[in-house]
Amino acid sequence: MTQIHVHCLGVFREIGDGFDVDTPSNSVDAIRRAVAEHLMHMGRSDLNDVLKRSVFAEGDELLKDHMVVEGSAVSVLPPVAGG
Repeated sequence: MTQIHVHCLGVFREIGDGFDVDTPSNSVDAIRRAVAEHLMHMGRSDLNDVLKRSVFAEGDELLKDHMVVEGSAVSVLPPVAGG
């Protein structure tokens, strides 16, 4: 298991500045699944639809689900409307 710290941005700030999840790997897909489980345990499964459309980032790099995180922290960036 790998522990990843998830920094919350946008609507995810409603649950705090960040939280830690344990994942079986450092893939973004595994992190996304762990975050969805964390939201469910917090009683915030309402954010899962937003999570499905959100992007993860490591530093300034936007990550696709097949990519692997190098460090131990990511940010979750919800979609935004506007210009």
